[in-house]
Amino acid sequence: MNEPSSLHSKFTRAPSLLAPCHAILLASLVAALPQGLARADVVTDWNAIAINATAAANAAAQSRMLAVVHVAMYDAARAVDSSAPAYAVDLKAPAGTSVDAAIAAAAHAALAKLVPAQRAMLDNALAGALGKLADGKAKTDALAIGTEVAEKIIALRSKDKADANVAAVMKSGPGMYQVTPPHSLAVVLAGWGDVTPFVIKSAIGYGLKGPPALASAEFARDFNEVKEIGARHSKTRSADQTAAAIFWVLQTAVPWNAAARAAALQKGGSVGENARLFAVLNTASADSLFACWAEKNKWHHWRPITAIRGAAVLDNPALKADPNWEPLLGTPAHQEYPSGHSCFSGAAEAVLKAHFGSDEIGTSVSVTSPPVVGVTRTFTRFSQLADENEEARIWGGIHFRTADVDGRALGRMVGEEVMRSFAKTTVARN
Repeated sequence: MNEPSSLHSKFTRAPSLLAPCHAILLASLVAALPQGLARADVVTDWNAIAINATAAANAAAQSRMLAVVHVAMYDAARAVDSSAPAYAVDLKAPAGTSVDAAIAAAAHAALAKLVPAQRAMLDNALAGALGKLADGKAKTDALAIGTEVAEKIIALRSKDKADANVAAVMKSGPGMYQVTPPHSLAVVLAGWGDVTPFVIKSAIGYGLKGPPALASAEFARDFNEVKEIGARHSKTRSADQTAAAIFWVLQTAVPWNAAARAAALQKGGSVGENARLFAVLNTASADSLFACWAEKNKWHHWRPITAIRGAAVLDNPALKADPNWEPLLGTPAHQEYPSGHSCFSGAAEAVLKAHFGSDEIGTSVSVTSPPVVGVTRTFTRFSQLADENEEARIWGGIHFRTADVDGRALGRMVGEEVMRSFAKTTVARN
């Protein structure tokens, strides 16, 4: 079924959606929670603030920033209540220190360093948080300990190679990634697989089998599926599938953190429990992308647009080239296998299911994206997010199915490792 003309016209009037997904700037992405949920706490408040403050970053950069902010919040909370092991900054706050103020101060200080352009908004948010607390030593000590923790975390991560200028390695021949039309942008995030992980021991060694051989039936299946349903003017993609594909151009952290906030509020975790939850969620998500990019750089697999337009060189009767084929979405400027969105979703799904002991969010959570088109999707289970994200990259014409399936599997492995290891084997002590 074709998408309705109203949705199609909205899409064609939004040229930014035709740009590679990593370049889309998203703002004011709001998770709508039903009435009657428990009041938000300092952790969920600052998670939402952090999402909005980092909205202009690409998905990989945002995931790293959110991990930095949330481990700072965790270690600030742990400095007040030392019943749990520290992640990296092992400090002890004076007795009576306000845990809420310490967490808010850590989040504010970390974000102010990471996104200084947002300083005015962050200052207002901190003033609002502190205004709810009584003045005195408990607040003063909290501001000092939270700020110190954040500064130490920022210093630790300043050496992680995230800002390294790494030249992309290009390879020629069938199956190898090439820059993609119509923008032909240079490869981005070429060094992301070399960034120091937050928790996992190494970004390499997860043992993905790689994309299917070009002469295989599996590759022909993947090729023909995305060629048909992922085409710009597909006759088989439904209106709902089109909407989902457009929705998932957003940074993957947005819906997953919205789902985590909804579940945390519904299920009434303590401030300490929520500090750990969001630290684990966001370190696992960030680490999944480091591992994902290590695999991308290993396999250098081509994107559907390159494969479909150039299939004649394969001399495979199961594949028919279409030199004019276009995907629904703009193709991201990096290698295809495995899917970064799916790696992230696999990690987030594993963490949230394990933390809550259920696939159920406990309520419904709605997220609207992107700003120009305003597609809203609603979820009640963590697996719904992961399933839809996996399919959406095919419906958008930018990934083969194997890249999505294997990426999600990689993410699950990373998420499970982070759940086992977080704050047990720390990356450093200060």
